[in-house]
Amino acid sequence: MTLLYIVLIILAVLIIGGLAYYAGSLFAKLRVQTAQQQEAITAHNEKIAKHNQKLVDSIRLIAKAVGEEQCELSEGAIRICRLLEKVYVTQDANYPALYPALHELDTFLADYPTHAGYKALERKERMRFDVKRAQQEERLKSEINKECATLMSFTPPA
Repeated sequence: MTLLYIVLIILAVLIIGGLAYYAGSLFAKLRVQTAQQQEAITAHNEKIAKHNQKLVDSIRLIAKAVGEEQCELSEGAIRICRLLEKVYVTQDANYPALYPALHELDTFLADYPTHAGYKALERKERMRFDVKRAQQEERLKSEINKECATLMSFTPPA
């Protein structure tokens, strides 16, 4: 009977050893997978930060150009609003509330024809659009200039 016990004990040790080896190999794979996942997250975050920095630099440059009257208010409002939409943030950034004049002008211009659509209009119609746009720009000019002064040092929320 002792030989049977010895064989069973050896068999049990072999089974437990095999299971321990298998568990160890699974833990090693898990460690490698976790490291790869962390590297991917870090690379993704670096890519987002680089992308955001390009957007922030563009926003600051356009805001400066608007403030120095090198760029029309309408053009600046459209460009800044599009760039603000693309800035990646982890929390809700309510840019329309932070920069209401820019967004008001952008919303006003949203239905205006552009490029070929504008050129296809009759001269009177184009003038009518231009007059309305100029009136809106004049009405919002001081607020937009204040907002652009703020945007010259723009930093997106985390």
